[in-house]
Amino acid sequence: MSAGFDDQIGDYVLRMLDGAELAAFEAEVARDPALAGRVATLRGRMQALDDTVVPAPVPSGLWRRIEAQLTPTAHASAANRTPLRQQSWLLAASVVLAAGIGFVAGQQFSKPAQPVVIAVLVSENAMPGAIIEAFANNSVHIVPLEAFEVPAGKVLEVWTKPSEEIGPVSLGRFARPAEIVLDGATLPLPRAGQLYEITLEDAPGSPTGKPTGPILVKGLARSPI
Repeated sequence: MSAGFDDQIGDYVLRMLDGAELAAFEAEVARDPALAGRVATLRGRMQALDDTVVPAPVPSGLWRRIEAQLTPTAHASAANRTPLRQQSWLLAASVVLAAGIGFVAGQQFSKPAQPVVIAVLVSENAMPGAIIEAFANNSVHIVPLEAFEVPAGKVLEVWTKPSEEIGPVSLGRFARPAEIVLDGATLPLPRAGQLYEITLEDAPGSPTGKPTGPILVKGLARSPI
């Protein structure tokens, strides 16, 4: 499979390609069974999410909040910036998924109305895997966007890193991928640029108080507009 088409798979599934770029990609899909398989896999993952939820109204300002999370600031170093194409499809994917599951509607959860920061956590292959909203009362609202596999004897543990001095701090654990609000930990007010991640740990949680298991998804927080 041509590596040059890797970054276009997400764009194609989300219908963000057009013109000559679209024609070239579709020709490559028709020629390359491996590429066609990857396209089908991503389509299936997106469709599976859409099929298992009831659409909810998307609140006003949702686009601005997700866009603020994914758009790099003018002062970010070029080395740390996500490639523009990757950011564009991550943004679109987040909006599509959010519209499908109504992640900020949260009628069944008790949480403050306005988060201090929002983080879109992505996997190593740049797939959005979870959204975290962190609030001033230390609680965090977590919406998995991927059906993480949690073997017997394991749990998902949520972490944040307020500063280098404090280091990683556990915000709580949950046994299976599901929308949830965790009480979090007593920490300084969340800030833009703060790291959030989810790891797979031995039950009932990390024995050291620090991440020990594999990192499933991670991301840096941004302040909503």
